[in-house]
Amino acid sequence: MLIMINVPTLFNVSNLQSNYSTKINYYPISKPMKDRIRRASKWECSAIFFLVPLISSFLNAQESEFFSASYSSAPQSEVQTGDKLGINIVDINLITPTISIGKNTKLNNILSYRSLNYNLDVGSQKNFSHPGSLNDMQYSLLIRQKLNDSWNLMVIPQLIIRSNFKNSFGSRDFFPAVAMIAMNKSKNHEGLQWGYGASYSRDFTKNTITPLFAVNYTSPKYRVDLLLPIKAQFVMTPGKLWEYGVDATFETGIYHIGSKNDFYGSYVRTINIPVGLTAATKISGMFWVKAKIGMQFLREYDFMDSSFKTADFQEFKIKSAPYASVGVSMRLN
Repeated sequence: MLIMINVPTLFNVSNLQSNYSTKINYYPISKPMKDRIRRASKWECSAIFFLVPLISSFLNAQESEFFSASYSSAPQSEVQTGDKLGINIVDINLITPTISIGKNTKLNNILSYRSLNYNLDVGSQKNFSHPGSLNDMQYSLLIRQKLNDSWNLMVIPQLIIRSNFKNSFGSRDFFPAVAMIAMNKSKNHEGLQWGYGASYSRDFTKNTITPLFAVNYTSPKYRVDLLLPIKAQFVMTPGKLWEYGVDATFETGIYHIGSKNDFYGSYVRTINIPVGLTAATKISGMFWVKAKIGMQFLREYDFMDSSFKTADFQEFKIKSAPYASVGVSMRLN
């Protein structure tokens, strides 16, 4: 289920600086799971679960957007077992004012919260294993360092808490992550920026480095945001009061669910590829309203043990389904 995580874009967050900043003139100190067990791949367990919220959230939002709240829903659709699951999601995001440290360094704190609620059809098995209610809380520090007139370096350390909060809160609920990307402002094509970098994660058993490639192009009539292999977005901007477009995202997450359950799992991993049409309009002052409709593809959730091993018969595929999202946001421009 796609949730529009609306914080300023990775490339355009600097536009917050002129109207939404605090300047600092000095530098501070800086059945049990036994048989036929297989290990989830490094890409599945280590990289993806934090890449989407860590990076694509910056691409997903509109320019100078510093607050958003949204509600999304997908109807109940069939799981491979014949049972049916739906999902409802609430998402809230906030970015704090830009802090300037000298002339070349800028910082932003980004806070976000997501609540996922999987709901089971009344005709399904009562003891059918599904994720239930999950929570995702994230703190990100966006650090932007100007290297020269063409290049900027962005470093994004992030602390993520993902859990159903049904067990004692502890270290297994934390998922630290970091990404780094260098962005180049084209001298030959106004409005074009491109960059490359990498992300790093550690999920108790593995260390994974994933290459990233980004392109951002903004013109008076449209904008393009790409972060491969995570996100692609195209938005038409025919006026200052409204916009529309299309986007696709590869999103996933690993959540700690403890071991007090019927399937002896410690984690659940969710996977989804939403593709949809978006529209947004300005209603008054800084306030915008947004709507989105589309389809979710390649939906799946897997139960994993404390070593991030997934047992056969603990992987559940969900049929593609339509979804809809509505939300409000606040922008400076």
